[in-house]
Amino acid sequence: MKTSISATNWHLKPFSIWLFGASLALILLFFSFSSVLAQEPEGVRYVVRFGDTLSSIALRFDVSVNEIIQASDLSDPDNLAVGDVLIIPGIDWIDGTLVIEDLPLGESYLSIQRRYLLDDVSMVRLNRLTSPEQLYVGFPIMLATERGELADSARVAVGAGTSLLELAVASGDNPWALAAVNQLPGTWATVPGDVLFTPGTVAAGPGGIPSSVTSVSIEDPGFVQGKTLVINAITDGVVQLGGEFFGHELKFFPEGSGLVALAGIPLEAESGTFNFTLSGANPDGSAFEFSQPVRVASGGYDRETLTVDLQFLNPEQSAAETIEVNKLIVEATPTKLWSGYWGAPHPYIGVINSEYGVHRSYNRGVYESYHYGTDFGGGVGIEIWAPAPGKVVFAGALLLRGNATIIDHGWGVYTGYFHQSEILVAVGDRVETGQVIGLVGGTGRVSGAHLHWEVWVNGVAVEPMDWLARIYP
Repeated sequence: MKTSISATNWHLKPFSIWLFGASLALILLFFSFSSVLAQEPEGVRYVVRFGDTLSSIALRFDVSVNEIIQASDLSDPDNLAVGDVLIIPGIDWIDGTLVIEDLPLGESYLSIQRRYLLDDVSMVRLNRLTSPEQLYVGFPIMLATERGELADSARVAVGAGTSLLELAVASGDNPWALAAVNQLPGTWATVPGDVLFTPGTVAAGPGGIPSSVTSVSIEDPGFVQGKTLVINAITDGVVQLGGEFFGHELKFFPEGSGLVALAGIPLEAESGTFNFTLSGANPDGSAFEFSQPVRVASGGYDRETLTVDLQFLNPEQSAAETIEVNKLIVEATPTKLWSGYWGAPHPYIGVINSEYGVHRSYNRGVYESYHYGTDFGGGVGIEIWAPAPGKVVFAGALLLRGNATIIDHGWGVYTGYFHQSEILVAVGDRVETGQVIGLVGGTGRVSGAHLHWEVWVNGVAVEPMDWLARIYP
């Protein structure tokens, strides 16, 4: 019996040794793995964007450059490339991947907060905000992505008397989940006009506007003093789209598969922040309105001093004549009369006496007025041509502008031709590109013969030469 037991123990000994060795290896592996985890720095991922340096990134997150290099295991810190992903150590209050994007049109503090599942503390801390009004179009906003954000969620405007339960039934969402996603304190906390995300339905588009508007964009150069603003929108169904900018109503017209509105950015808007509003009615009759700050960049215009007869510097006369002209250009004819490039209004468009946008002083007074058109020289009697098809809405004498012609080209676009020696068209005439409509002169408030040519878009005088350089829709 003893021999048998001894034999059995002898046969188990190699297995016992193996088991002990395997256990020891697992213990060592566990402590080794734990040690690695303990050494791995806490932090989040950050995607490098154009203009970033390690120093600027370190300053933004209040860490040292060396800490980022070590955490990110950078072998060549001097060659940072756009799109590189860095580890920012020490950040444990947010998860995901941090990216910086220029805030697009149609998004707000609230829509970004909801879309990326961020609370107020995270929004403020990520972007160092003191007010939601800081989030103008183009603001470089930092977002925490890859957190289950509502990238393709539909949106719905809350109508008067509409409950969250009704919205949930229509979108296929749970009302309590709908309240949670939109960070509402309860299912009762709906506010008429608010735009809520409804994840039960998929739809592309800006988060601050209902899903009936699938896209809103601004063409280059964007919000720049004195420029023509082109706003493109694509809608799902019949949507009545409008808005307001600088006190002028935005008027959208069908173009191709979408809608387009043209607006002028006043010279008086130099380097300021202003509200841009989109509004409309959905196919079901529900209304919405979205307002967003936009920052207007300077057009970089020069200054000049002119000497003119004092009789032409009466501010009351100037204001009265401007009101008279503005009455003529307020209507936006729904039919666009031009297509393609515009022609020249004058045979010598390279001979410019005074450019658009110049900040003017008269008789060495203060700089309190702008030049709202382009002055072409060349002398009395030179032909003036219609640059595009249109209808004459004014042809007559004005005190300051002299002999004047104003043409309506449709969609709220008008052109004016001032200081003529002779007018060759009449009110109601239809004109075509290249048609002679008058002759250059020196009537009105002038220091010499020239053609003053203006282009108005939605009631605002804009850079006329832009309309010769590109095709507007």
